[in-house]
Amino acid sequence: MLIGICLYFGGRSLYYYSRQNIIIKEEAQTLNGYIINNDQNIVQGDADGLHHDTDGYFFKGNVDNNYVWFGNRLFRVIRVYNDNSVKLISEDLVSSFMYGESSSYRSSNVRKWLTKIKNPVSGVYYDTIPNIEHFLDKTNYSEDVMKGDKVEPSKSYSSDYVSTLTIADYILVNGKNSFINNGKIFFLLGFDQDGNNLFVDEDGSIQSCDYSDGYGIRAVITLKPNTVVSGGTGIADDPYVIEQGENKNHVDGYVKLGNDTWKVFYDKNGVLKLYLYGYINDNGNELFYNYGKKNSYFDVNDRSSVAYYLNNNYLSNLSYRDIMLDIDFYTGEISDDAGYNYYNIYNSYVSCKVGLLNVFDYVSNNAFDDYFHGNYLSNVGSMQYVSHSNGLLTESSTSDAKHIVPVIGIKADLIKGGDGSINNPYVVE
Repeated sequence: MLIGICLYFGGRSLYYYSRQNIIIKEEAQTLNGYIINNDQNIVQGDADGLHHDTDGYFFKGNVDNNYVWFGNRLFRVIRVYNDNSVKLISEDLVSSFMYGESSSYRSSNVRKWLTKIKNPVSGVYYDTIPNIEHFLDKTNYSEDVMKGDKVEPSKSYSSDYVSTLTIADYILVNGKNSFINNGKIFFLLGFDQDGNNLFVDEDGSIQSCDYSDGYGIRAVITLKPNTVVSGGTGIADDPYVIEQGENKNHVDGYVKLGNDTWKVFYDKNGVLKLYLYGYINDNGNELFYNYGKKNSYFDVNDRSSVAYYLNNNYLSNLSYRDIMLDIDFYTGEISDDAGYNYYNIYNSYVSCKVGLLNVFDYVSNNAFDDYFHGNYLSNVGSMQYVSHSNGLLTESSTSDAKHIVPVIGIKADLIKGGDGSINNPYVVE
């Protein structure tokens, strides 16, 4: 009997020990497991590193081991929750535009553009990642109020599959002295004590702004618990890689056409939209071009305009022009008169071979500076929108000379080789 009891409990102990080892091994192959196992030195106070609180773990300060590759782009880990879900923020800006027509996040351009709501043209960013809800839980957020250096929490919470950075999270990670401060200007979710919107300035400080101002956007998502990782160590050159299986598209991939490199920012219905990964140049020198002499409308028949130049002089010199599609470039007015609602962009369009980015196109992780957009600021005025590398969106005279970043479209099934990386771009037949 004694021998039987020993054998029984010994076997049970071996079973549970083996089972526990399997669980530990399984967790180690997940993002939450990688993070916790690779960073076992939990720090406290103002120290840089991985911290622990009642909600789980979070990174604070200037850390360099919280990079994640997902959806063909880089993110940084903000925190690991107790349920093993992981909150991420885009490493760089994903676009730059106006907050909206009110200071409320729920009705803002930022929310409509980032996540999918009832309007069919909502969720521009959401649509860049295929089968996104398979990988994400909704991210909770609240529109808190900044009073001095303190945050007054809101009494109500909301959640979306994609949101942007809250005041509370920016302060949690140590704000201007953290990995989130990347020298770019971007909106924060919340208000100052007077009800104004907030943004992070280039120096990392929190400033107040008007909802009609144009600044950068950072995307925040929450990966489901125990999301599988296929490799990586969490550093910039070797980020944790989220296993996506067949849930991939071409967005953020590079395409080689002739001697030019392009980058995909749209992949839907068998069509890829690409922007030149750089500026139009003349014999290796950056070419500056004025937008036009009449107004800010993208008019391919106006010989004095950049629209005409792109679809005639520039197009005729492209060796791959025969595979380029006529695509619709949305040019709707965004202004004081027409309003700052981003849906207005779809009120008009121009169909042609070569266009420009509009202010609400997805443009990530680049250093483009001082370049014109294609939607009009006014149908009577002579001003046009210009984006800058620090995230600022400004207005400029259409007669000014600026960088030109052209946009084209090709069929997705022309891609026959390459992996889309900058060193091994997609190639076409």
